[in-house]
Amino acid sequence: MLNARKGIFAALLLSVLVLQLHHASAEDRNVQRLIDPAAAPTVTYPSLPAPGEKIQIGNGYYFVYDFNKKPKPGMIIMKVDVYTAEGKKDTSMEILADSGILSKKGAYESGDQPFMVSKNGNYLLPINIVSPGDWEIRLTIKKDGKVLLRGNYQFDVEG
Repeated sequence: MLNARKGIFAALLLSVLVLQLHHASAEDRNVQRLIDPAAAPTVTYPSLPAPGEKIQIGNGYYFVYDFNKKPKPGMIIMKVDVYTAEGKKDTSMEILADSGILSKKGAYESGDQPFMVSKNGNYLLPINIVSPGDWEIRLTIKKDGKVLLRGNYQFDVEG
């Protein structure tokens, strides 16, 4: 009976040690990504055409984006309209945008912000342009949790 208990205890101890080693190696990989960003997968955002142009999204959809006014310091509204291949507005997408000033990477980054859908079926996002400079908006469009498109639009804001 004593040998059986020792065997069970040894098996439990071995299981705990294996789990700790697995957890430690996962933490080491995460720390390595922080130390060496090249170890983390890189997400690319290809350049988008100018505002107002049709842009294909996967099979059967396209979108057009624009702003409520020329970007300048202050609040602007980015508007995205998504359409089916037949030209009907579609509001089934999840659209996110991250904006920031290129010359001060990280200083004014907004992080991914979700667009809200208006009663007219427009995707809208307020963007706070805090200073003059070269700005970038990184757009992500998803459907059913799957990324269909990533793209960036760069523009100059004068003071």
